[in-house]
Amino acid sequence: SKAGCLSNRKKKKQNIKGRASSMCNKKRTRDIDQVHDDLKEPDKFKPGVLELDEDLPGLGQFYCIACARYFQSADVKAKHERSKLHKRRLQMAKDEPHTQRDAELAAGMSHE
Repeated sequence: SKAGCLSNRKKKKQNIKGRASSMCNKKRTRDIDQVHDDLKEPDKFKPGVLELDEDLPGLGQFYCIACARYFQSADVKAKHERSKLHKRRLQMAKDEPHTQRDAELAAGMSHE
């Protein structure tokens, strides 16, 4: 018998969240295909055109279409637009989204 050890069992780490629980609690943002559609009509999202909403930052006037985020002021939005995250998201949104027809052609199904 081992003098100082009561069991041979491996101790489970506590307070570690698994992948499933972190995925279900993740804040969902707009999908890239939705953002792609929004980028076709950018005039809808300019300050003054958007309706005032007290619950949103900056009364909902400063909105980044690509990232689907509201900002407190024009300065904060301008700083965000220089960030790497915004540039990546904008590049993904500008690419043409795949359609069901593209998927069927890739799988070898003919579309006639």
